[in-house]
Amino acid sequence: MASQSRAGQRASVEPLPAHPAPARGSGLSAAARGLARLAANVPRAALRRLSLFQQFMLLSFAILVVGAYIIGSYVASEIEARVIHRTSAIAALYVESFVSPHLQELSVQETLSSEHFAQLDALLSATPLGEEIVSFKIWGKDGRVVYATETGLIGRRFSSSGALTRALGGDIQAEMSDLKEEENLYERQRWSRLLETYAPVRADETGEIIGVAEFYQDQAALESEIASSQRKGWLIVGGATGVMYLLLVGMVRGASTTIARQHRRLEELAGRNADLASRVRRAAAQKAETDEQLLMRIAQDLHDGPAQDISLALLRLEAIGGQQTADGAASTEADAALVRTALAAALKEIREIAGGLRLPEMEGLSLRRVVEKAVEEHQEKTGDRVKLVAPPELPVVDLPVKIAIYRVAQEALNNAHLHAGVGKEEVEVQFVDRAVRLEIRDRGAGLKESARDKEGEKGRSTLGLRGMRERVEMLGGWLELLSEPGRGTTVRAIVPLSRDEG
Repeated sequence: MASQSRAGQRASVEPLPAHPAPARGSGLSAAARGLARLAANVPRAALRRLSLFQQFMLLSFAILVVGAYIIGSYVASEIEARVIHRTSAIAALYVESFVSPHLQELSVQETLSSEHFAQLDALLSATPLGEEIVSFKIWGKDGRVVYATETGLIGRRFSSSGALTRALGGDIQAEMSDLKEEENLYERQRWSRLLETYAPVRADETGEIIGVAEFYQDQAALESEIASSQRKGWLIVGGATGVMYLLLVGMVRGASTTIARQHRRLEELAGRNADLASRVRRAAAQKAETDEQLLMRIAQDLHDGPAQDISLALLRLEAIGGQQTADGAASTEADAALVRTALAAALKEIREIAGGLRLPEMEGLSLRRVVEKAVEEHQEKTGDRVKLVAPPELPVVDLPVKIAIYRVAQEALNNAHLHAGVGKEEVEVQFVDRAVRLEIRDRGAGLKESARDKEGEKGRSTLGLRGMRERVEMLGGWLELLSEPGRGTTVRAIVPLSRDEG
């Protein structure tokens, strides 16, 4: 007879327990602790070297394996409990149907008659019941053995077990017994484990419990059935876990690929933004210096041009006022003509300087019209011939972009007129990759030095080049000067439609 301390799992046949056996909870906790130890033993440095997707694959695999083990163990134990319950219930019903009629005298006495002894012996030896049951005992209500296939146990008392006590209370009890109890002296000589069942015996008339039938069944066939059912359960759990893992990995891999692509894109944008910010800071830092140099250039132009002409006119006016010679009339007329010429030249230069500083009204102009205006003004001022290449329709751009394109075209054409000396230029406007691309080309002698070297000088043309570059870079674009001796010079400016796209 088994005790409460047995290691074998128990299954209450009546009523059937709705939850797993008590030892199962500790198994789940142990599995959780094992998973925690596994996660703790994974080197953090090794995890950091893996991508997020690889970390997910590793950890999700461990979690799913542990989860599958927990579920599989639970299912296996449930299968074992259900099979034991079903087998013992059938056997208990069989025993009650054939054995109970021979035990009714226990309701009025504590022993069985020899006649019923003989009937029980015959029942257990000459019927199919004996083939299923390898050992049999009948317990009285006082806990004494009143019948046993091993006659040496009859009349003996043993320490009361929990299963026997519950059976006397009316429940059928079944468990896989390891036969270590004192009452199993004879059974353990032949078997290591047996299915042990306690079934209450009731009086036919009153239904009162008059004893307990304890019988043992060979577990070989039962364990084979349990193992087969458990294998099927493990296959189902393992297959479902594998399918879940593949589905999760597939979904996360797609998301990881998208995230990685977006991350690379963000890194590219961050690099471009950093370069843009650097160029904007550089342009802003140079702007003050450029503005001062521009003022110096205007002052120099005024001093060397209109101021000289006006000074000459003043000198001649003084000379006219002091002339007392005989031919003074003729001389005065010549000086007056010189004064008029000097003042006219000064007025023209002042107007040219003012016109160069003044922006035309371009708020309502298209981009193509802005470039055409810069070309027309240059041709009118210099007499050069300029070829304009531009598509009929260009995108609508903001006013700052129009101003930058106008000033770059204006300054580059002026530089070409001053330095190329051929009187022919070409302007081309294109829209490429959401940016305006402007090129001004001439067929002059070209430059002997690189644009970078020339920017280090303080000359008039270099100041204009710096101004063009700063205007373009402040809008997130860039400007380059391409020149080869004997093959002309090209100024190329690329201005994005918005600074974010620079």
